[in-house]
Amino acid sequence: MELNKEQIQKIDQYLLSCGIQFVDVRMEIVDHFANSLEARLTKNPDLDFVKEIERIHKEFGDNGFKDLIDEKTKAVRKIFYKQSINHLFTFFKLPKILLTIGLFFGLYQMISLFEDRNNFFYMLLGIAIFLGFRLLFMVNLRDAGKNKFLMLNMTLPFFNVFYGFVMLLQFIDDRGEESLHNPLHNALHIGCFVLLYLFCWCGEYIYYKNKKDVTIKYPNFLKV
Repeated sequence: MELNKEQIQKIDQYLLSCGIQFVDVRMEIVDHFANSLEARLTKNPDLDFVKEIERIHKEFGDNGFKDLIDEKTKAVRKIFYKQSINHLFTFFKLPKILLTIGLFFGLYQMISLFEDRNNFFYMLLGIAIFLGFRLLFMVNLRDAGKNKFLMLNMTLPFFNVFYGFVMLLQFIDDRGEESLHNPLHNALHIGCFVLLYLFCWCGEYIYYKNKKDVTIKYPNFLKV
């Protein structure tokens, strides 16, 4: 017995009331509920629809949907980072490697414009922090109040990883006068900042790629 649109909406509203905010996760569980309900209603059309939804919910165990959501979150996060890193690798292959080399040498030449080279590296740090917060706030604020998707909820953990790398770079960086006038020291740290910039760009690229995919899959929930 195939469920009608109203019955599907009842399942969706029930799951929403259970605290499942992510549309993509909710739709997967809706499919599970619908398949189970169709089989049960085929055998017994007189079943109480709402009570049957509650019975199926209990079959998920004492933790309810928590284990499922945790498992989905880990899987989606892993995929997001993998996609970001794979995209980062493209900047070390033709033709994008030309952009990487150009960015590196552009920054390396710029250091000569600074009398105090510490200020140059503070500038690089400021750019990294700006890029990270731009990704975090521009995406989150623009999508605030809209339907939430687990696939698109990776900006905060991604920002934490990115910011962690920025702080690590600051922690291990030797800013002594001798080091600042060492070409190898400067080249290595400029290279690290270039990697950070590209990594942040890749995270944003994958976010918008996923957003397009979500828009195609869930056209009634999200508009780009």
